[in-house]
Amino acid sequence: MQQLKRFTVCKLLDHEWKKIAYPVGSDGERAGMFLRCLRCGKEDHTVGSVAKGPGGALGGGMA
Repeated sequence: MQQLKRFTVCKLLDHEWKKIAYPVGSDGERAGMFLRCLRCGKEDHTVGSVAKGPGGALGGGMA
């Protein structure tokens, strides 16, 4: 029931987002960030920073 209440508040007032870093990878570097709502716990992995490597935005991959 508590989750339903928080979800309803977020629908009416919008989410209260916080940037969360992904865990450190095997190479010792972070892979980027995502957003998580502090009220309801919803996560958004389509925004935030994402590591750019070979074939990424700067790697000159297939276009």
